[in-house]
Amino acid sequence: MLRTLILLALLAIAPALRAQEPAVELTGIGPAPIRLSSQSLAALPVAEREVTFETSKGPATRRYKGVLLWDVLQANKALDGLKPVEQLKKTFVVSAKDGYQIAFSIGEIHPDFGNLPLILVSAVDGKPLDGGWRLVAPGDKRGARAVYEVVKVELR
Repeated sequence: MLRTLILLALLAIAPALRAQEPAVELTGIGPAPIRLSSQSLAALPVAEREVTFETSKGPATRRYKGVLLWDVLQANKALDGLKPVEQLKKTFVVSAKDGYQIAFSIGEIHPDFGNLPLILVSAVDGKPLDGGWRLVAPGDKRGARAVYEVVKVELR
């Protein structure tokens, strides 16, 4: 009897636990936002880079693991049907939970142009992130374009 009650309680809270899992909303592709979760991103190739940023205390090096934002856009057919010149007109804004926003252009991350390996990060130095996804721009001298607790990527 007690086992049955425990099982029922776990089943009742499971949807709430899934709802709390950090997710990123991808908008500007179709009529409805696309929810990116760790499960949906697990099918994409893993990107891992050691990145050094200048800080007020000197250089800081970390190892970031996640997926390339380019791969996320490709997997969700964000640029399908657009010629390269039309793709290069596109920008996207990455928004954090606290309202911080950074804009990028498709040309920056497009493999045939800027080829910036913009990473939607799930782990730093081998440890999973608490509080959601992070966006990191390897190659930047400073980390100001890093976005913590990413909640939305809006293609424009």
